[in-house]
Amino acid sequence: MSAPRPIEAEYLAPAEAALTRAVGGRCGPAGFEFRLQVLEAVSARFGGFDLVSFHIAFGVQSKKPAAELLELAAPVASAIERSPIHHALALSALAREALREQDRKNTGAYHTDFRLATRLAQLAAPKLNHKSKVIDPASGAGILLAALTHAVCGLDRAKAAHWLAHGVCAADLSANSLRAALLSLASFTDDLEALKAMRARWHCGDSLMADHKVWAAMAPDGFDAVIGNPPWEKVKLSRHEFLKSSGAKRHYGAEIRGLDEDRFATQRDEVSDYSRRLLARYPDLGNGEPDLYIAFTDLFFDLCKGQGVVAALIPGGLIRSQGTQAMRRKIFEATQSVSLSIIDNRARFFAIDTRFKFLAMALVKAGHGRSKREPIKLLHERGTSTGLEITGTATIGRAALAAIRDDLSLPEVRSIAEWKLFSKIAEAGTSWEEPGCGWTPKFCREVDMTKERPKFLGRAIRGALPLIEGRMVQAHRFGVKGHVSGTGRSALWKAFPIGGSRISPQFWIRSSDVPRANQHRTGMLRVGFCDIAGQTNERSLMATVIPAGVVCGNKVPTILFPEDSSEERLLVWAAIANSFAFDWMLRRVLTTTVNYFLLQSVPLPKVTKDGLPWKKLVSVTRELQALDHAGSSRKTQARMAQLRAEIDAEVAVAYGLDISDVELILQDFPILDRGQTALPGESKSTITRDSVLTAVAKRISSRGAVWSRRAAEALALGAMAYVPSELALGSDEIEEEGARVHG
Repeated sequence: MSAPRPIEAEYLAPAEAALTRAVGGRCGPAGFEFRLQVLEAVSARFGGFDLVSFHIAFGVQSKKPAAELLELAAPVASAIERSPIHHALALSALAREALREQDRKNTGAYHTDFRLATRLAQLAAPKLNHKSKVIDPASGAGILLAALTHAVCGLDRAKAAHWLAHGVCAADLSANSLRAALLSLASFTDDLEALKAMRARWHCGDSLMADHKVWAAMAPDGFDAVIGNPPWEKVKLSRHEFLKSSGAKRHYGAEIRGLDEDRFATQRDEVSDYSRRLLARYPDLGNGEPDLYIAFTDLFFDLCKGQGVVAALIPGGLIRSQGTQAMRRKIFEATQSVSLSIIDNRARFFAIDTRFKFLAMALVKAGHGRSKREPIKLLHERGTSTGLEITGTATIGRAALAAIRDDLSLPEVRSIAEWKLFSKIAEAGTSWEEPGCGWTPKFCREVDMTKERPKFLGRAIRGALPLIEGRMVQAHRFGVKGHVSGTGRSALWKAFPIGGSRISPQFWIRSSDVPRANQHRTGMLRVGFCDIAGQTNERSLMATVIPAGVVCGNKVPTILFPEDSSEERLLVWAAIANSFAFDWMLRRVLTTTVNYFLLQSVPLPKVTKDGLPWKKLVSVTRELQALDHAGSSRKTQARMAQLRAEIDAEVAVAYGLDISDVELILQDFPILDRGQTALPGESKSTITRDSVLTAVAKRISSRGAVWSRRAAEALALGAMAYVPSELALGSDEIEEEGARVHG
């Protein structure tokens, strides 16, 4: 998926155009130097300081007389004033170094959008005043410090001068970035002495490896606030990344050619050495490839004084990843208050996938004495054209979280009601690892689609196994799409109707070419699921029973239960996994991939083997498996919908849910039934929702006449429950892989 253009770039396009005209086509280092000088002139216009004195104070060799620079700056300043972005934040954005993709990856430099900078400043500012000491240890061009200055000092220039002279500190690897931060902050004042005092404290170097004396010189007693958007990259070097950094144009997975092995080995050793030093200095990084943002979060804590505030933009992995457990524990144990805002990139904050999620985190560090640990405040925020708005709020007690989430991972609940429901299901369920329950899974990615690609066959031959890809698996369906022609992004696939599933793969592979450790699985019944998913997809988890005689690609992980991999246990698991209740729980912890850690964090309902619910789930799931290969007809589809509703009701009861719980769960699946006929006077069909609520009402002896009537009326009009929209909106269409969009 191509990266979107950040909205900030659109707002600043007129200023960028004026700046480009001012620079006059100059390129390279000389061009960037002149660009910075023009922007310093723009800053002088806003701040009111003397540009000549500024250049002398900071050792800038002027490219043109000050009067000419100020004249060139005039149209840039005018364009900035017409934008919705504060002038200091606009200057920071315009002064950033233009990084190549690989430079960006190497530094982790995802520049901070002005809306996020403003929001982070709002989170930190209430505990600060113009006499506070603050630092951004990964400052970049200083947009966060500029936003914080505006939030704390407002229009009071005297306060701003004191704040800059005594309180504002920055550190960064890049001298150019620190210069950009200086010109941005200079736009708040005409006091050059204040700016000189501020700049004299700053550190140019690797903050993560800086000696403690560096920070002590800035703030002997620690900082009142630490603000930052640290690098989000892992410390690693792959051959792919090395080649791209050398200027090669290639995509991930392409054949490795032209590699300078000696230079690669040297650079890899340097990266490995840095990783070891990081791991030694920041033990909470764990093992393996260190995440820079975790190390920076640890540094933020160290720099912050007791009762001080840490405000940072952090990847969403902090609240859900297995590797961040130690840092979560530190945060919850060492803080007085925690506020976490979950934000996605749909508002184009960064030039990355719009589905990417990150956090605006605000922590108040606990003091040395005993202090009250407040509940965790969890917010959901959505970007607007000029800021952010809160769309959901939940308060989560720390002890309550620890009781149901041993690893302290936070579910993405959007209200108190959702948190109560999540807790209810978690308390009613059972761990996959519970002794004697038989659910301890053995996961496997049977064939790697990249690594084993040279062994794939384009046609069936004796002894070759069909290769199952993610698109061929849906809930209770195996063989839902068949390959028509082409490969890669130009491949064409045809969707098969419900009841008409069959195996029509793109590739086959000889059984002897399947990795030796996995060959035995191809002769066994097991369950599998498509691991590409999302919280906003029509359904997140799609699982089915995988028969013997096929092998699954890496996007269809398979599961066996070594204690009891009987057909019945596999059928029961498939029933549970495809239920709305289980799916709803998974959506609270999911991003775009169903990994094993997240999947196993969702408790299973307590269904006793050979009990009546167990037998019911076995019977219904077995019938679903048979019906989906029995031939497509409206009668078959109706029966399969009825069976799936019965499963949803059985699982809901096993989790101890009532009608109101199920209604809340179904609100999380707003794009069900697209393409189905709506009831008169309504804008969309709700036949699946009505069918589920009808089945639940029958199961718990509750009144369900309204839903039953609605479902019957919809069925009479031609609507059908549980039909994926891609079938309802055009089951005869051939799907082109390059144009396919999940969800």
